[in-house]
Amino acid sequence: MKAGIAIGAGAGVVGGLVAAAVLSILGIKGHEGQIARAITLVSHLVGSSGVVAGWLVQVAVSTAIGALFGVLYTALGLHRETAAWWATLYGIAWWIVGSFAVMSPALRLAPWEALEDPRRFQMVLAGLLACLSVGTALAGAFTLFGPIERSPSEARPRSRRLAPPSNGTLTTRRR
Repeated sequence: MKAGIAIGAGAGVVGGLVAAAVLSILGIKGHEGQIARAITLVSHLVGSSGVVAGWLVQVAVSTAIGALFGVLYTALGLHRETAAWWATLYGIAWWIVGSFAVMSPALRLAPWEALEDPRRFQMVLAGLLACLSVGTALAGAFTLFGPIERSPSEARPRSRRLAPPSNGTLTTRRR
């Protein structure tokens, strides 16, 4: 369990840094036509409007999200082969949760509002890119460093006695 949490938290930090960089690059058009960096919307979670606060919040939240994925990955007994699928699905789930529950009430939206208002669509797209960045980092980390699951046939205890090699001439059975 500890290894899953450590891998998840480490991947969350990396994913948070990538997500913060993506959100720092993306600009969102405001009500009066001004362009604001998407990372400043993240800093509103702690009552700030600064870029540095946005970076710190994004990395902290991504670290927690990554550690939670590590707990779920270990508890559910997921395999390395499916880590990319589950991490991507996990990132999309956090995008939905973030868009509808975590954002401040002024920024919280219903799905149809994003289609009607281009500004809201920009926010939704920026959030999706950030969550997919975290999901991609989780997918890469658990695919590379996740525990290897053994198949049931490999998990059986082997006999300590080695059988002598046979070319088939010593057996009494017919072929």
